[in-house]
Amino acid sequence: MKLEKITISGANEHTDIKELSDLLYRYPKAEIGIQVSDKKASYDSKRYEWFFALHNYVLRLKQNINVALHINPGWVEKVCEGYMPIELLKMMTLKNSDGSLFVKRLQLNFLIGREPAPDMDKLYWVINSFNSRRFIFTYNDANRNFIRKYYQRYGNCFDLLVDSSHGEGKTPEKWEPVIFPDVFQSYSGGLSPDNIEQALDSIAAVNRTDIGIGIDAEGKLKGDDGHLSLEKAEAYLEKASRWCR
Repeated sequence: MKLEKITISGANEHTDIKELSDLLYRYPKAEIGIQVSDKKASYDSKRYEWFFALHNYVLRLKQNINVALHINPGWVEKVCEGYMPIELLKMMTLKNSDGSLFVKRLQLNFLIGREPAPDMDKLYWVINSFNSRRFIFTYNDANRNFIRKYYQRYGNCFDLLVDSSHGEGKTPEKWEPVIFPDVFQSYSGGLSPDNIEQALDSIAAVNRTDIGIGIDAEGKLKGDDGHLSLEKAEAYLEKASRWCR
């Protein structure tokens, strides 16, 4: 099994931009996941300002970093219907110094039951309209049937994040093998610097040796203040990268 992407979720306006940029520069497989919604990333929000400050900083340094926007309720319903908030569109237009996209992936955090299931045709239209980016679906008990039917209809046009705890940071009793053979899949659920190597051993045990996967951690990377701890993030990145050697 090949570990291709190591996501750190939860970077926001409380995260030091220089320290974050330096950390990502040291770990090329790292990706930051930034939570966005109408309440957290509107024009007048600190997160919106911080996001553009982060882009300006890495642009000046001519550094390329891997950025994913995790789109939460308030915006995710609109996006699935084909209505992109202007703030989100502005974030998506940003480029790196070499002309590549600053935001490379968009995670759609819909949860069927909390909100209605997306219209499949509209969602496929959205993905095709922004096909230079990868869209991520979150796979859990609530979304399972929808995603399987979507794959049967449209095939490999999305990435997958398997998180059976619905974002609550609970480690599953057992890790599932990759669900769709041609869909890039990441794993989440209670991952931390303390258990990441053991979790990767368990994930590797149920997958083919040639498969490429990603991992995503958030809850157990938080510090005492409730925000992302870059110290814990670095320990997570270091141990996950060590597993690759």
